[in-house]
Amino acid sequence: MKIRFTGIVLCLLLQLWTGFSSAYAQESTDPPELPTGSMSVILFEPPLASDRPISGLRIEMSLAPPMDMPSAPYDLAKYGRIAVEYVNAARFDGAHWGVMAQTLHVAHHLLLYSSGVTNDINNDGMFLMTAGLAHYQTGNSRAEPFVDAPFVRFRFQSSPDAFFAYSEIETTINYRQYLSGMLGLGFQVTPVMRLIGGFHHTEFVMPTERVVRMVDGLEGIISWGI
Repeated sequence: MKIRFTGIVLCLLLQLWTGFSSAYAQESTDPPELPTGSMSVILFEPPLASDRPISGLRIEMSLAPPMDMPSAPYDLAKYGRIAVEYVNAARFDGAHWGVMAQTLHVAHHLLLYSSGVTNDINNDGMFLMTAGLAHYQTGNSRAEPFVDAPFVRFRFQSSPDAFFAYSEIETTINYRQYLSGMLGLGFQVTPVMRLIGGFHHTEFVMPTERVVRMVDGLEGIISWGI
């Protein structure tokens, strides 16, 4: 309240000074007319940034089923991801840094948990790089052990316009490697919500079968963020 009150007082003083300057500059002795609605512009300002939700918070949910898409909602939900990210946790050397955590599941074959540090490359939310550690399990057998491995994820958005191109790639560095990529188009529904759709390719090592499992299909992403 003190900041807003001080700002209003300064704006009023500035307007009075402008009015007196205009009066002395004119040859006529008539008092200058103030622009219509000038007081309303000063008094009805938008809320301060501190009144808004946390800037840099992102929540993302996605579905990435195979081409033979399951029809049951329960089976369809087994192919998806939930991620929570806070991009503006810190600022170092002019760049924004944040943290991210996610859970990824591919039915009966892959369960992955990962967390890491996110870097906003251009400080505009268009190119994000996350690096950290993944804890995951692959294979058809529940007895397969979980492995820990370095994890990296890149996300690129072509522009902040209403329609944009979107791509991402993520992978782990391990003999049971996990690799996934996505390419598609996005739509900015509201200032805080995006819808993205496209094609995805996912592959990972199945240790018991000694094969590389591949999943191709459509992917849909709902992203909420400030």
